[in-house]
Amino acid sequence: MLKNIDPEKFALAVISSVSTNGDSPETIAKEKLKLYVAAFEEAVNYNKTVIAENKGQALKEFYSSK
Repeated sequence: MLKNIDPEKFALAVISSVSTNGDSPETIAKEKLKLYVAAFEEAVNYNKTVIAENKGQALKEFYSSK
């Protein structure tokens, strides 16, 4: 079975692993914030897919065992 990703931990890992260039702290903060939100949303969407796939797999296993 696939595992869920913690969206907050994932987003924090993404922004800490990517360097951002900017001419001011505000520009860098905006870029990091955009990246954080995008990573968070991707993790949430991934988790929705995982839940659906795990449910499908569980149902498949349940009905194939009968």
